[in-house]
Amino acid sequence: MVYLDSCAIVKLVVPELESQALRRYLAVRYDRVASGLVRVEVFRALRRAHASEPATWHRAEQVLEGIALLAIDEPVLRAAAHLQPERLRSLDAVHLATALSLEGLEAVVTYDQRLLDAAAGAGLAVAAPQ
Repeated sequence: MVYLDSCAIVKLVVPELESQALRRYLAVRYDRVASGLVRVEVFRALRRAHASEPATWHRAEQVLEGIALLAIDEPVLRAAAHLQPERLRSLDAVHLATALSLEGLEAVVTYDQRLLDAAAGAGLAVAAPQ
């Protein structure tokens, strides 16, 4: 099972430098999970990138359908509130707390350096396919 954050998911919706490498990496990893938070983050990122045409939004919905979106529950919120390092942003803390709550996690897939460092520092395997 791999955990994807919104940075990785956006690369599956909109072509970016790492999109092909990420697709290859995920081609043999069918069990994909993410915090339900990505539903908001992905569409907000698409709006900021002015990529809000219907075809792009439809593609985003298709990508999200292939990922198990996990509810943000009270234990995740409590864990996120206490995670290190201090510079970890709130939403990244929710992602990290969600990933830490999972059994059998192969890797956290992200292109966000702060989240990558925090996940590795918490003992999780990380991936940012190039």
